[in-house]
Amino acid sequence: MLTSDPRLGGACSSAAAAVLRRQLQPGSATAFRSRRSGGAAARMLAAQLAAAEQPRLAELAAELAADCGWALFSCSFEDGSEDLIALKLEGGPHDAHCGDILQAIWPVLREDSLRELAGETQAAVTSALLWTVSKKTDSAVLVLNAEGALLHCNESGRDMLDGGDLLSDHSGRLSCARPGETAGFYAAVAECARNRRGGAAGAGQPPRELILFLEDRKSGMRLPVSLTRYRCAGSGQPLVVAILPRQPDRRRIEMLAQKMGLSPAEARVAALIQLGLSNREAAHIAGLKVQTFNTYAKRVLAKMQAPGRAEMAQRLTWQASLGRAS
Repeated sequence: MLTSDPRLGGACSSAAAAVLRRQLQPGSATAFRSRRSGGAAARMLAAQLAAAEQPRLAELAAELAADCGWALFSCSFEDGSEDLIALKLEGGPHDAHCGDILQAIWPVLREDSLRELAGETQAAVTSALLWTVSKKTDSAVLVLNAEGALLHCNESGRDMLDGGDLLSDHSGRLSCARPGETAGFYAAVAECARNRRGGAAGAGQPPRELILFLEDRKSGMRLPVSLTRYRCAGSGQPLVVAILPRQPDRRRIEMLAQKMGLSPAEARVAALIQLGLSNREAAHIAGLKVQTFNTYAKRVLAKMQAPGRAEMAQRLTWQASLGRAS
């Protein structure tokens, strides 16, 4: 099918979206007629197929231009738009009546076809969002059922669970690093799942968020865990989405520092400062003398135009929180 508006099929700008809405509802069909198979309309449609640069479509384009087994029709609508429709005939018993059949079903068939095209774009957008959450988001995202069993998690979540410093996974059963907090964690998940305020897909009311704090075994810090109830339309079982912030990956810190103009050695120093270590501790990890480390640290602050270590660390943390290391 070829619609009369060339903007359809291009980038989905607001103008193209308006065109798509109009094309989905062009009004009643005003005329339906047969077109000459090897004529100008056939050549125009063949050129559109050939431009797609797909082998199968190129074959169809050659057949259409050569008038090999195709029937062409056009359908005009109230709003002035016109569809050019090509049918590939296979020698079946209804070929002689294909025009009458197509005239009866085309208004519905065209709407289904255009909605399918729009759906493919939306599916691609949804896929991109899911991929970002799954692969690139540095926060750990866990999807739990109402009983607190782990159903799914993103890569950051899996890294966090494998480390076991805050939560660990035992065949879907989660345990807190500090045993006394596990019961409270499950109680919070159950309370979140019971709460019916918002959380349904498409609902206008925002979901209620519960925050609890769990102790990190390695650092001793109490870190916030966000719990939100989610109920998919058509599903009777609510889910709970847990989001846990994570310390940005050191490799990503170094990569970002280099992109901000630091040398590899300076980027390593910046990443160690970002961890909150003293110069003596960081110098020991880096295998440098304290005096040498101090010199690198001064260069880092000067190049990043940061007034102090805290500001420099905060800047790198903000940048690194945008995603995982590639």
